[in-house]
Amino acid sequence: MKKWLNPDKSQVFFWFLLLFLGIEALNKLYYHIIEAEFYLQKLVKLLAFAFMFTSLLFTRTQQLLGIFLLVLWFVLGQYFLPQAFTTMAIIGFARYLFFLILLLYFKDLRSFDKHKTRKITSFWEFFLWLNNSLIVLGALFQLEWFKSYEGERWGYNGLVWASANSTYLYLSALLYFVFYYKKKFYYQTLFWFTLAASLLIGTKSVYLAVFLFSLVLLVNAKISKKWVLGSLSLISTFFLVGVYVLFNHSLFAEISKEEGWLTAVLSYRDDLLLTETIPYIQENWRSLHYFIGGLSNPLLRPQLELIDLWLYFGILGAPLYLYLFLRYYFNFKLAHQDKLWFAVLLAVPLITGNFFYNASVPIYLLLIKLAYLKTPDKFSNTGDKP
Repeated sequence: MKKWLNPDKSQVFFWFLLLFLGIEALNKLYYHIIEAEFYLQKLVKLLAFAFMFTSLLFTRTQQLLGIFLLVLWFVLGQYFLPQAFTTMAIIGFARYLFFLILLLYFKDLRSFDKHKTRKITSFWEFFLWLNNSLIVLGALFQLEWFKSYEGERWGYNGLVWASANSTYLYLSALLYFVFYYKKKFYYQTLFWFTLAASLLIGTKSVYLAVFLFSLVLLVNAKISKKWVLGSLSLISTFFLVGVYVLFNHSLFAEISKEEGWLTAVLSYRDDLLLTETIPYIQENWRSLHYFIGGLSNPLLRPQLELIDLWLYFGILGAPLYLYLFLRYYFNFKLAHQDKLWFAVLLAVPLITGNFFYNASVPIYLLLIKLAYLKTPDKFSNTGDKP
């Protein structure tokens, strides 16, 4: 029983990564073949949630106090709603909890030894080689199966199911190379292949984040001011050309002309906020809900991260959720120059959304954390042995 509740977490992490990525790929292929959703993905994550929560309940009960407070917030918020405890509301809440539970369960990655870490990173890099190749093939031959979006919008994300998911996966992949290989990351062929593939996904958030990552790299680089100014000029030129093309020769341009640039940038999230979210609040919320939240239908979220958290947990609960996230994830010393990388990554959800709501995102974050803590040079410095 004790062994079942506290197994080798490096092995659990590997299998979670394999299952999450593998089943998501099957989900996308199944959808294109059968034209229906593949529910095995939800079942696997439900079982993973039950396993981790049970283990934490018996081994780290005190650390679950914050989780229990969020449950209380949710129950109170639902109790005072006209339409309370709907299936969709409970599933949505469980997705928010899954994010925190996964980070808490794998809070300490320092215990992973060299060979088990390499097993994880090898599989991760194999997946990137495969998915990058499918993205490039999809873009070259316009393969419907590997598109990021249905309809006219351009973009290819390979075997990844949702566009937002592919955004976070590829931004995490880029940071993985920066942290795992340190100053040698730009010698890695796979890094450049991953960067190229990320630019084919077609999400505005990726383009913005890559631009900001480039600026962070320049800020952290110890090069002359002349090179910094030259590099900034080059990066800014590419960025401005990209913005020009976006505003003049794409679906984005059509939306910006018809609906305004804000609607185009936010992909109609502002419209959803005004036409769905605010009317729901006006019709269903009491004064108490502003403090504790309450949402019966997650589809009414505008997918703007801070607003989404407020809808579920209110003015009091949303800061608690963010505090738990920071506490569970950043339990390691972060070098000053590396804080900017994470700042960019955590700024993206402000306009993209579905960061805490996405059950796959925490495993990507943990890969970044593992890369940061378990770089090959750190293994050699600590004398880690098989």
